[in-house]
Amino acid sequence: MTPVPEFVLATRAKIGHDLMWIPGVTAVITRGDEVLLVRRADNGAWTPVTGITDPGEEPAVTAAREATEETGVRIRVDRLAATSVHPEVVYDNGDRAAYLDLTFACTWVEGDAYVADDESSDVRWWPLSSLPAMSDLMLARIEAATSGEREARFVAPAGQGDHEPPPVLAPPAPVLGVDACPAGWVGVVIDPQRRASVFVAPDITGLVDLVRERHDVSVVAVDIPIGLPDAGGRQADAEARRALVGKASSVFSTPVRAAVEAATYEEARAANLAATGGRTSVSAQAYALREKVLQVDAWVRGRPGTRVIEVHPEVSFARMAGAPLLARKKDADGVRARREALAAHGIVAPAWFRGAGFGEDDLLDACAVAWTAVRHALGVSESYPDVPEVFSDGIPAAIWV
Repeated sequence: MTPVPEFVLATRAKIGHDLMWIPGVTAVITRGDEVLLVRRADNGAWTPVTGITDPGEEPAVTAAREATEETGVRIRVDRLAATSVHPEVVYDNGDRAAYLDLTFACTWVEGDAYVADDESSDVRWWPLSSLPAMSDLMLARIEAATSGEREARFVAPAGQGDHEPPPVLAPPAPVLGVDACPAGWVGVVIDPQRRASVFVAPDITGLVDLVRERHDVSVVAVDIPIGLPDAGGRQADAEARRALVGKASSVFSTPVRAAVEAATYEEARAANLAATGGRTSVSAQAYALREKVLQVDAWVRGRPGTRVIEVHPEVSFARMAGAPLLARKKDADGVRARREALAAHGIVAPAWFRGAGFGEDDLLDACAVAWTAVRHALGVSESYPDVPEVFSDGIPAAIWV
């Protein structure tokens, strides 16, 4: 038999018969519809060409080397066909070994096959349709190498098939996600290559104009109420809250139009109470967004020339992650969870730096809104409610995700 590799002997001198982990290769060599097999001299079994990888040697180089050393032929190594762990082997002298096998699909190039060393007693081309008796292990390696598959086969971790990765979507044309911020508005454009770019402007019209200098956006998604009720609340707000168990308070009730247009908070509260029969006032948070709500309302009424939808970022993040993100968006854990949710869907949120005119939470919210804009551009978005409400302003009112 061919001598045991020197590195194996050196290791054995230190560890004795203990289990040794050894990398090896299997070269499945085909010529047309035939496969080259060797008959092992030690046990008479038919197998493809196999061998141990020398330290520092590339496995594909091992496959080519072993083919020549064992059979005298020259081959082309085409692809990695499978990875597997060979069951532990106990040799006659008591040595124990386990092998990591890398099976390569190979093609014969030249040379007559013959017994080129004393590891084999026979070398022969066999029709793939009429192979000799072989172990299931070797048959599986031949099947993987001759399957025509481009990806290598491997044993997946337990339970991996239980969860499909989220779809990574790219818009057919650039889309814009917008969130309110201290500087006015921060927008994130996602282009067809899923690249994200950031824009800031003091008003919504200026932001969209700025973006249009570089991008012809097909959808603009905004985190602000669009479509103001005349009396009572909006179905969109109620359904969004139901989708955010544990986070429902992040969706405020949209005031009626008369309240939004009121000049003071006291007048807004009175107007909302009057319109709802005394049932609902206006929260300070809702009224604080009055100027931005009116900005978007005027912009939408002015026919902006693109599709405009309302999006709530917490609803978008909940859809991305499969559940509401309960960590506060201004905390480190909340920032990390939101960046991870975006990254899982193929959106790498841009870096944030202090003094940019917006907070990191504003930036990430704009990214989440842009993600829904991508979905809307592809026709896979959904709305709360399923059929948008339409009030006296004639603007469909719905929160999209």
